[in-house]
Amino acid sequence: MKKILTSILTISMALAGTTAFAQASIGLGFLNSTDIMKDNIKDVNLNGFYVGADYNFALGTSGIGVAPGINYQLVTKSDSNLGYSGTLGKANIKGDRTQMFVTVPVMFNYGFQMCDGLVGRFYAGPTMSVGVYDKIKSKTSGEILGIKFSSDDKTDMFDKDGYRRFDVMLGGGFALDCYDIVRFKVGYDYGLINRWDSDNVKSHRGQAYFGVAYLF
Repeated sequence: MKKILTSILTISMALAGTTAFAQASIGLGFLNSTDIMKDNIKDVNLNGFYVGADYNFALGTSGIGVAPGINYQLVTKSDSNLGYSGTLGKANIKGDRTQMFVTVPVMFNYGFQMCDGLVGRFYAGPTMSVGVYDKIKSKTSGEILGIKFSSDDKTDMFDKDGYRRFDVMLGGGFALDCYDIVRFKVGYDYGLINRWDSDNVKSHRGQAYFGVAYLF
């Protein structure tokens, strides 16, 4: 992990002097994040948004470039349909999960002129991901045998043994630059590292996104 991050930072710093063909962008968009579970365990699917920026360095005049960047991501999921209802009474369980990540993508891209004012751009590369927040809030309430009850619980996933913050993802997508002002892009990344260091649980994170960015 440290060697990969060091290599990415070294490449980015080496390219920092190539400002003649550089372009910055800031953007935001929709994000769908899925913890893809193994061994017939149900996947955990969360939706949210991302905001971030990148800096694209053109490598000569071939249309090939590399764009290091940084993003903040927030995704959440709310389940309100869990519970029990029967002859003994009823119980309602509501669980909310929220995750936050900071990611550092380094995307290699190839741009080509589609028509006047429109440039298509295929991109692919690694993304370093760090989990900064992952908590589950649950509330249980109801009435069993005439007795009312209520309880609130909060679980910090990073307090669990074997649950990892760090990930290296690989992915890519397609972007459309309009009149060198606005960029629309869609893509997908898949995490290479098992986020659970456990014999019983295995999980890899996948993320799909669609966004818009302003080009400087």
